[in-house]
Amino acid sequence: MNINARKVANKHIVIGCTVIPGYIEGVGKYLIQDCVNTSLSYHPEFIAQGDIMNGTLRPDMALIGEGSKAAGDVLEKMNMRMTQTKPIICRMSPASAEITKLSINCFVTMKVCFAAPPRLSLSCSHFLVPSQVSYANMIGDIADRTPGASKHDILNAVGSDSRVGKKCVRICAAVLGLLQLTAYCGCRYLRPGYGFGGPCFPRDNRALGGYAKMVGVQPLLPEATDLYNKLHTGYQIDEQLALNKEEYVFTGIGYKDPCPVNIIEESQKLVIAQALARAGKRVVLRDRDYLIKVSGADCSCRALPHSVRRQPSWSSENFSLTLSYLRASRWSQPNPPDNLPYWQHVHCTATRHELLITH
Repeated sequence: MNINARKVANKHIVIGCTVIPGYIEGVGKYLIQDCVNTSLSYHPEFIAQGDIMNGTLRPDMALIGEGSKAAGDVLEKMNMRMTQTKPIICRMSPASAEITKLSINCFVTMKVCFAAPPRLSLSCSHFLVPSQVSYANMIGDIADRTPGASKHDILNAVGSDSRVGKKCVRICAAVLGLLQLTAYCGCRYLRPGYGFGGPCFPRDNRALGGYAKMVGVQPLLPEATDLYNKLHTGYQIDEQLALNKEEYVFTGIGYKDPCPVNIIEESQKLVIAQALARAGKRVVLRDRDYLIKVSGADCSCRALPHSVRRQPSWSSENFSLTLSYLRASRWSQPNPPDNLPYWQHVHCTATRHELLITH
């Protein structure tokens, strides 16, 4: 619906999804330029896939980028009325709220990467605390270059998220006015394991890095976090190959563990599984039917040239796949591509709850 064409008046319009910083000022206001006495605010949700109702009812804080004081008042009352935990209310400009939303996920992914390295013998705090100082200063530099944004409002809101903590982003009145952090960080997400994935963390981390470049700030921390996430997965692949097992079994292949939703986007388990299969290892993936189905289609497509990628057709609700990248294999699904060389054909067989990948 084109709101501007309808020339709505006396309304508060609220954006609830993640946007790139600068959207409301640079794009959003233009889209409602003919709407009289109409404000545009930013009120994003902080919810996890598979835990949406709990995140909605029990948020740590409510982030309100108010387009007007009246709109902010309405959003604050709404949050206090509908939530069970009475969240911390963080009201600020839309520009500040846009940066805050990305900054929180950027901080969390940074914590995940600090928890990952099993090779570090020194205390994690020796590395994590200085990086938090740099993180706060980076956010401050980005805010200083964004019209209408306040670094103090942003970092206060970031610290209101329990995954971060106010002690992590407390602003100290240093002589030069620099942002510093105390030597404290919560334990949540500080557990070694697989790298981060899914539809939010990678996207928001890269988005903050992209916006930082736009305003002239080098996004060293977001880029390093993204890079180390990939390096960590590479180390895990090397460690698994060194075990030289006859068969590798992965149980639970979603983007996080446990994963109550059917999402495999940037699942690091799948990245490892595919790498092991390409190395000639026998790999078995076990999970719910739908995730096996999606993973099988993904692996099938990755085995084919881009021009002939297609999703296999399925006739069973409960199944799994056997994928084989063998030269002597055959295409078991209907209508194989005519232009696909015989040795590249993918062999798929239906069983249940399991995906077998072999080279």
